[in-house]
Amino acid sequence: MFRTGTANTEELIYLIYGAAFGECSWEDFLSRLAGTVPNGKSALHYHDLAAPASHVPYVSGFTADDLDQFNNHFAAVNPWIPRTVLVPVGRGLCGEHIVSREDLVKSEFYNDWLKRQTGCETSVGVTIIRDATRTFILSTCTTSTDAEFNHHAADQYTSLAPHLKRAFEFVRKRDVMTVERQQGQSLLDSIGVGLMYVGENLRVRSMNEHAQRISATGAPIRIATGGRLTLSCPQTSAALEALTLRGCTDTRPHVSIVKGAGGTAYRITLLKLNSDAFTELLSGPTVAVVIEPTTSLLPEVRSRHLEDIYGLTPAEIRIASGLAAGLSLREIALANSVSYETIRTQLKSIYSKTQVNSQAALVSLLMR
Repeated sequence: MFRTGTANTEELIYLIYGAAFGECSWEDFLSRLAGTVPNGKSALHYHDLAAPASHVPYVSGFTADDLDQFNNHFAAVNPWIPRTVLVPVGRGLCGEHIVSREDLVKSEFYNDWLKRQTGCETSVGVTIIRDATRTFILSTCTTSTDAEFNHHAADQYTSLAPHLKRAFEFVRKRDVMTVERQQGQSLLDSIGVGLMYVGENLRVRSMNEHAQRISATGAPIRIATGGRLTLSCPQTSAALEALTLRGCTDTRPHVSIVKGAGGTAYRITLLKLNSDAFTELLSGPTVAVVIEPTTSLLPEVRSRHLEDIYGLTPAEIRIASGLAAGLSLREIALANSVSYETIRTQLKSIYSKTQVNSQAALVSLLMR
């Protein structure tokens, strides 16, 4: 299922949710991510900024010796780590954005660990979660010194950041990366996303509290007598029915934008879970149904800030909110019942008002 070679952003997003649901490992995600840059070595690492402690629970490409040396000494002299408290959460950055190349190559960290031990030259990464003393980071060391290439890699991390934040929102300590399915339901509850597990004949096997609240409104999902799930969107309903058939070999996720009660739009993602042949023979297939509102994705205080400081209109705030949630422009158009060209025109207005020139720059502004 997980191929070697370069991965696009969409595939990496699906791997993030696959890891959250226990359908693949965080190493699978990191391995695919590492393949996006030359000689990539990726890690999820947690740092206590009040102490020299550093914890690196999941990696791809680093050897045990690399990690031992990093944890025992080089984390404490890593010039990037203290500076991470100054960078915006959710914004992908190259190492040179945090510490100048000139200063980096003079450091013990570069000469004795990054260059000599790992063979790398710099790093690309993003801060996912940060509070007063703790920070949780995704980063990839690479041999690339091509500034333009590394900048594009950093933009991809900006796109991944909101999805990673959803997956890690409830975890603020060491040993936080083991997410069982039941824990995954609680995780999504905490950030306002519904999760259901659906089996053969569209029977709901379990759901989190937020999915129960959404289904109680009757749209875009409803639980019929006997526990059968019905969806208001015919295309999404047909896709779910196909994925829950025995013998279905299509494991591609299905994503759609569906209108709910009161005109609220939801993004519904269908993910067929992997089961061994014997389990599927006895129990049938299982599909995870993720129901995520596409409105109110930015806190109210942030929306007011965008209106007061930048003069964004309500329609422009909805677009900015959608981008912050990882929606594509076409998904935002569907959610707001307007044309793709209208969204593009409004996005140009947002760029002008906020004085940015790319979606990645806009998302980094929203994440501050």
